Amino acid sequence: MLSHSQTEKLKANWGEKANSMACMAEVRLYDPLSLWECYIYALNPEDDDEIECIIKVGRNCRPTLEQWQLSHIQALFNAHGEGVQVDQEYRPRRAAELFKKLNEGIL
Repeated sequence: MLSHSQTEKLKANWGEKANSMACMAEVRLYDPLSLWECYIYALNPEDDDEIECIIKVGRNCRPTLEQWQLSHIQALFNAHGEGVQVDQEYRPRRAAELFKKLNEGIL
């Protein structure tokens, strides 16, 4: 699901950078049939399955900061049986700024 380059960048964000959100949200995952989206900004270097991310479920919902498992995200399927997809057009953004914009409903 994640490229080697993305994985390395996300691992470098783990810890202090992720805690303060002074890092880039490198990857956007989404469900093509809903408004669910996930922006990954850190990956545990000791457990390649543990991520820190911003989750947004809908237009009127506030984003949340979560610790999830990549394996759980890979196991998500929508009503048409499609899995979560990586947004190939997404360009990394500063996690704190992204969270603020999502919270304000700008994105």
